[in-house]
This record gives sequence, C-alpha cells and structure tokens, in this order.
Amino acid sequence: MLLGLFILSGVLIKTSLLGLGWISIAIGLSGYLFCRWFHFNLDIKLIGKFRRLFITAAALHLLVYIGLITKLFLIDSLEDLPTFLISHLVFHHIISATIAAVLIFMAIGIYLLQQKIKTPYPQQLR
Repeated sequence: MLLGLFILSGVLIKTSLLGLGWISIAIGLSGYLFCRWFHFNLDIKLIGKFRRLFITAAALHLLVYIGLITKLFLIDSLEDLPTFLISHLVFHHIISATIAAVLIFMAIGIYLLQQKIKTPYPQQLR
C-alpha cells in the first residue's frame, strides 16, 4: 500500500507541475480521503505525512484559484484583458512549479521517514 501512496503522490506532483489545477485538487482530496477512510498496515506518522501532502496540494491549488478569481474582478475594461491573460500565464507557471517543488520536498521527507522507520537502529539489533 505504501507504493500505491507514493505513486499517487507522484501523479499529484506531475499534475501540479503541468499546471492541471482542478485535477490536482481532485487527486489531493481523493488521496486525503483515501488515507482517512482506509486503514493501512503502516506507521501512523507516515499516514499523517501523506494526509498532509495531499491536503497541502489541494489547499495550495485552491488558493491559486482564489487569487485568479480575485485578479479577474480587478479588470476594469477590455484593455486590461490582454494584461490579465499574460500575467495569468506567467503567474500560473511560476506558482504551479512552486507548488510542485513543495510537494516534492514533502514526498522526499516521507520517503526518508519511511526509511528511518524501516531500518532498525544498531541498539535494536542486539
């Protein structure tokens, strides 16, 4: 099941990097609900970290859409429309890459925690 959660995290990171916001929100929420409702044979810290990764992705993408809608309401005339479109494209790519980077670092942290939990300490080997 751990591999499935890492694959879902990878798909979430890829959709975030591609800028597919609504798909990333759907994957993030479904991954969070999947971790919440199904009981895995994993450490509770790992499940908590996966939940945090999925909910962080969904929340950050929702915040980007709130910012876009706010910026949309600031258009005064049709002359502002090209500026809005160009700024949205630049803003969208920068923010999507930043969200993907945050999710990558969170996934690396989960992987390192999983390695630490899986590997016994030298004191436990005796």
